[in-house]
Amino acid sequence: MCGVVGYVGAGARAMSGRVEAAREQMRHRGPDDAGLYVDDTACLGSRRLAVLDLSQAGHMPMLSGDERYALVYNGEIYNYLELREELLGAIPFHSTGDTEVILNGFRVWGWPALLDRLDGMFAFALWDSETRRLFAARDRMGEKPFFHGRVADGFAFASTLTAMTTLAGSPPRVDAHALDAYLTYQAVPAPFSIFDGISQLRPAHALQYDATTGALRIDRYWDVRFVPKARVGEREALDAIDAMTRTAVRRRLRSDVPTGTLLSGGVDSSLITALASQEAGGSIDAVTLGYEGPVADERPYARLVASRYGVRLHEEILAPSVVRDLPAIVWHYGQPLADVSIIPNYYLAAAARRFMTVALVGDGADEAFGGYARPMIARAAEPYRAMLPAALRRGLARLFAEEPGTRAKGGLLRRLALLTRDGATSGRDAFVYDRGFRSLRGGYAAPLRQLVADWHPDSLYAEAWDRAVAADDADRALYGDLTTYLPDQLLAKADVSSMAHGLETRSPFLAREIIEYSATLPASLKLRQFRTKHLLKRVAERYVPREALHRGKRGFVIPASLWLRTDLAPYVSALLDTPQFLDRGWLEPDLVRRLLREHADGTRDWGNQIWTLLVLEVWARMALDGSLRPENTLDDLLGSNAR
Repeated sequence: MCGVVGYVGAGARAMSGRVEAAREQMRHRGPDDAGLYVDDTACLGSRRLAVLDLSQAGHMPMLSGDERYALVYNGEIYNYLELREELLGAIPFHSTGDTEVILNGFRVWGWPALLDRLDGMFAFALWDSETRRLFAARDRMGEKPFFHGRVADGFAFASTLTAMTTLAGSPPRVDAHALDAYLTYQAVPAPFSIFDGISQLRPAHALQYDATTGALRIDRYWDVRFVPKARVGEREALDAIDAMTRTAVRRRLRSDVPTGTLLSGGVDSSLITALASQEAGGSIDAVTLGYEGPVADERPYARLVASRYGVRLHEEILAPSVVRDLPAIVWHYGQPLADVSIIPNYYLAAAARRFMTVALVGDGADEAFGGYARPMIARAAEPYRAMLPAALRRGLARLFAEEPGTRAKGGLLRRLALLTRDGATSGRDAFVYDRGFRSLRGGYAAPLRQLVADWHPDSLYAEAWDRAVAADDADRALYGDLTTYLPDQLLAKADVSSMAHGLETRSPFLAREIIEYSATLPASLKLRQFRTKHLLKRVAERYVPREALHRGKRGFVIPASLWLRTDLAPYVSALLDTPQFLDRGWLEPDLVRRLLREHADGTRDWGNQIWTLLVLEVWARMALDGSLRPENTLDDLLGSNAR
């Protein structure tokens, strides 16, 4: 796990100072080692978190024996031992880790064949000094980040957006479409970044840059297909998922540093912890996050799992200091991300790093096996559309509709609201997230409204829907979650929160074999009535105590709306009800003040939207204005306003 950065162009030697400065901004991603490669056309930098082959043989940038190739790499290749065996007869190795497998695999197999063989999470760049070409790729699911763009008459890349802006010399302009997407969906989706001229390489994409001609080529090298469907029964599917998950866990335990799990007590992390304990052949460490009081505290379930398998469980009590830490948390992302669980994830990673350098996690299970309501609603909506005329469906949607800012209906009413809403339109049009400012885009200020007048962030979801090779709408919804919400929000959060503390997280459920196999299973096997993750829960029944398994899904429950009315209220006003924010030309002042007023007096719950704006403005004060630094607290902001 590392931070990578580089510049390719005629002025590479002159850019080496910037590359070094950008590299050092990523020290948290790689606290163990730093390196730099420079020739007349390329300058590559790396910060290293040593996980495999802790010796200097794993140093990066790593050069080939003839020094023609230089590689910087962030991630882990889980099948590196198997690939190494394939390569040993063709080329010598000088290290025992996975980095040299990529380097030698490129030399022996070539570019497309190398990418097809890799099973892991990665973002790497490989420089060919003879042909003056740069090759770079991002893993299939998007676990590792890769930003890139044209800089100073050349091409630059980095693991973080902050490093990219350091290479550029000054922050570029805010990209209006990226800002619109953030306000709508609370995250900036690839290929956008929040800055104009800087892009995110999409998951499962690779690029080639020719330094001689300046030509840039980007291609998708892999995609998951949901057809043809496998003809299997439930028992056969359960045995296959069990075996694949065990293999994925075993490979992700390969490490030369302390390795454990993050154990929430839910289905996914409990199954991973159980299998990891068995495969490790001895007791392992696990970290769980709890809360003072009974609300959403899942520690009792984590204790059940830990007790059954002799796991050393370390309990961390969440006592977040958002006032103290929010600037630092937002800074690590480089661009705004308004998932409120960025707060507990940050503290959980800090706690885990005290006991382990590598942590296995349950990310990807919901997207692979149907853990959300969306694919179930999509499946139910298809016959619903066929049975009822359009006018009646539209009327029912209005009847059960939830007004923005009101509390979501629970239980059956919530399901009816979702079904009638999605059933009133096509599956393609229904495949959107109604969060953030999606229903309030009319409140954009005139400058932003004009810049995005001919565009809507929903087009990114429509593109994913259309691209899916699927049997039905449930499959398309699953594909959409795998390629949009998962990488743009969940995996970005997982990477940044863990790497902020030099912790590497590994997700067995994102193994290529599991993703591809799950896609071939009929929806009737994966989705049973309104039972989420049916197959995975059946597998988990073999290992996880029933008390921990058969209960409602919770996740991190953070009382953001309450915070924004109480402890955070003065900071919200100090950031959002000010000319500094309102004059940015992003939102109409009347809308902002109405949301603040109605939320404060309890008329409406606008916590989701206000949190989105709060994160945005904290980011803007740091990245655009320079008036707030990551080491500052929100109290410093109040003090400066008072002065």
